[in-house]
Amino acid sequence: MGRGRVPAPSAVGAMAFHQHFDAKVADVRAVTADAPPPSFTPSAPGCLLAEFRLLTVADITAAVRALPSKHTATFLFDV
Repeated sequence: MGRGRVPAPSAVGAMAFHQHFDAKVADVRAVTADAPPPSFTPSAPGCLLAEFRLLTVADITAAVRALPSKHTATFLFDV
């Protein structure tokens, strides 16, 4: 993960790790504070989810790779 990026330092303390995620959550909350509440549309009458199928790692990897990158054009997962 993270091709083209500078490798993370090998030793990250618990406090730095915690602060990173606290800041990330605070940033997301700040950006979405004025967002409208989510809206949901009811499903059509008679619509039901009656079947499931097992997904493989390859299925999930393909789905994730098909998503647009939110960071860089070279963001890929190594599997």
